[in-house]
Parts: sequence; C-alpha cells; structure tokens
Amino acid sequence: MLLGEIIRDFSQEAKATEALLSCHDIALLARVGEVAERYEETVGEYAAGAVRRFANLATSEDWLSLMNAIERADDPGVNCLTTMIKWSLKQDEAARPVHAGCTCGGGAACS
Repeated sequence: MLLGEIIRDFSQEAKATEALLSCHDIALLARVGEVAERYEETVGEYAAGAVRRFANLATSEDWLSLMNAIERADDPGVNCLTTMIKWSLKQDEAARPVHAGCTCGGGAACS
C-alpha cells in the first residue's frame, strides 16, 4: 500500500478507529479519547482529523520522522497512523496548557 492510500484510508473515521484499536496501545487510545472529548469528537473523528492535520501541516522534519518510523516497522500502516496521531496529540496538548485548579481554559485570566 502506498503512503497516499494509507493517508486517504485513515482520513475516514471508521478506518481510523479500526486501525487505532488494532494497535493495542491502551495508553495512546486513552490520550486520544481525552483530547477527542475536549474537542467534542469521537475517537475515530479525532484520529481521522489527526491524519489530515499531519498531511496538511507537518514540517519536512516531521515527514522525515514518519518515513523513518515506517521504514523500520513490521506494520507500516499502524506505525504511520500512530506517528501521525502522536504528532497531532503533541500539537493539541501544547496548544492548550492545563492550569491546575482553575477553569480558565489556559487563557490570560489565570495568574
């Protein structure tokens, strides 16, 4: 399967959900669930969106990292998906800092 086909397939919610579940990575699934809930998305919606965001926003270095992960993988499709999801999680988690004990949503109102 070509990388373009993998990205196209994983950009669909049902296929992204199925692939994410087949990874058997409970910690990753929990992280996706937590961030998906924040954005009022299902796990599959978040995973599919993560693939699309990576395809559209990743830097050359991110793509090189993806190629290296795929090259070493026993299952390139799973590694492709998890790499893209972890990239997206990193972006989303960094974009919204968590302030313990407040409900400011990371805005300037918190001191």
